[in-house]
Amino acid sequence: MTPTLGLAALVGALLGIGLAAGVRSVVGPAPMGLQAALHHLTHPTTAQHRHLDRLIQWAQQAGPPWLAIPEADLDLLERTPRSYVSNRITWGLSAGLAGLVLAMGFVAAGTVSLLVAPVLVLGCAAAGAWVPVWRTRDAARHARSDARRVLAVYLDLVAQERAAGQAPGPALHEAAALTDHPLLQRLHHTLVRAENHGYSPWDALRGLGEQVRLDELVTVADLAATAADGAAIYASLTAQAASLRATTTTEDKAEANARTERLTLPVTALMAGFLLLALYPTVARLLIG
Repeated sequence: MTPTLGLAALVGALLGIGLAAGVRSVVGPAPMGLQAALHHLTHPTTAQHRHLDRLIQWAQQAGPPWLAIPEADLDLLERTPRSYVSNRITWGLSAGLAGLVLAMGFVAAGTVSLLVAPVLVLGCAAAGAWVPVWRTRDAARHARSDARRVLAVYLDLVAQERAAGQAPGPALHEAAALTDHPLLQRLHHTLVRAENHGYSPWDALRGLGEQVRLDELVTVADLAATAADGAAIYASLTAQAASLRATTTTEDKAEANARTERLTLPVTALMAGFLLLALYPTVARLLIG
């Protein structure tokens, strides 16, 4: 097959995929049956879910490191391991399918041999399967940075409640119930659950901080436990809040510097392009003359 026919086949395959996706988006999904929806709600455990649960259990117990499930990050983001694994499988299959289309086009054009095509497909599938890992890590990093800012405000609120004469436990409850931020709402639910089960609020906060690997929340729990022993911790709370703000400010400056450094190459290339555009007539005239 000539390179022209191979390129035509690749273009035809891409156009077919685009047309199918366009028709699918215009037509919309098939109508859902009421009986099937009720059965899905009342019987959520399907064979697919059982397979995913067994895969998750194997990955947690004896799986290789590259299949490890970041449970702390998922818990912080309030996502389930099942959705994480399903996302990785979906990305891997989609990237593998795209790699298969590219490999078929390259093989048809004669630029890639049949022995190299499977390697290309597997490489695309592996790269696609790693996309959810990178996205989860980045989202968890941003969530922890946002949690530090929220905990700084939470510490100030707790300090105000303590200055107004509230006991440590009610101060933690009242401060967490003042805003509708997801993290503070989770803290409030954790404190309410601990109260209903007879646990101390600082132990509940410490357990949540260790569960999601948020050391700043563990520090808050330690300060609350110190207040329960009778210590005056208003100054400690405000100092810890100021420390968290200083940490977040340092992180913001570091991120701004990193973004500035990443802009160096694009700005240099843009300036070089403008310079070449301005000097092109003169250089061309000298070369021709």
